[in-house]
Formats: sequence, structure tokens, C-alpha cells
Amino acid sequence: MNKSFAALAINFVGFQLLWFVAVYGGAHGWGWAAWLVLVAMQAGVWALNRAWRADLALLAAGAVACVLFEPLWLAPSLLEYADWSRQWVAPDWIWALWLGFAVSFNYCLAWLRPKLLLAALFGAFGGVFSVTVGINFGAATTPQGWWLLALSYGAVWSMVVPALAYLARRLDEERGRYA
Repeated sequence: MNKSFAALAINFVGFQLLWFVAVYGGAHGWGWAAWLVLVAMQAGVWALNRAWRADLALLAAGAVACVLFEPLWLAPSLLEYADWSRQWVAPDWIWALWLGFAVSFNYCLAWLRPKLLLAALFGAFGGVFSVTVGINFGAATTPQGWWLLALSYGAVWSMVVPALAYLARRLDEERGRYA
């Protein structure tokens, strides 16, 4: 099996597992386990392609995005995470999700890099779908109502996803690896 295909497969399966462990774990008091999945996912990818330097910028972008955008939902109580009372800082499992999602633009989400409009649509609908499923799992509630959260989530994620896709493409262009 081709190493780059194997890295892509590890990232794809790893992120699906990360999402489930983070959200289900967040709902049941063991969201910290998301970090174990994230570390295992990245270790598996890096063991195959040794491209950890290329991933660091996207991992950092995921952290920055978490710092910038989570307060938009937490501060006005559009979203409240289970067993979490801080209004400006997301719980640890949300951090793991942001980092895992961002780094996926080097792997299973790389196909969105040249398709920024599609990335915006993917972000808007995928973001709302993801948070809705998470709410239904019990990982969060919507004190101000689902519609207000959905509008906010759709708007923010319609910008975040193309921004991450663009960043990943630009970083590869700078390294001379993007065609």
C-alpha cells in the first residue's frame, strides 16, 4: 500500500474516531480521551510520512481558531458544553477536535484546497450537522435555541473551512509541493 494513501486513511479513520470519542466522551465525562486519539492519529501519520513539520502550522491554526471562535458561542450562551462552566475557553475535547480537523486539510480534506466555494458550503452545512449531532449525544445544549446557534455556526464554519483549505494550499505552495 502506498504510504501517502495509508497516511490519508489513518487521518480519515482517525478523525472519525476522534470526533466520536471527543463528543461522546465530552457528554459522559471522559472527553480527555480525545487527546489520546489525536496523538495516536498523528503518530500513525507521521510514522508513515515524517511530515510533522508540515502539520505543525495547521495544528497551530486549529488552536488559534479554537481561541477565536469558541467564545463566539460560549460567551453569549449560544452553546454550553456538558459539565463545563467557563464562558471563554472550550473544554479539552473541543481543542482536540479543532486541531484534528485543521490538520486533516493535509490529508483527507486536501481535496477541498482548490474548491473554496465548496469548502464554504461544506463548512456551513457540515458544521451545523456536527454540532447538532453533538447536542443530540448530550455533549452540549443550546440555551438560546437551536436556530440561533445554527445560523451562527453556519456563518462561522462557512469561513473557517475555506480559510483552513486555503492555508493548507498556501503552505504546500511555499514548500513547492502543491500542483
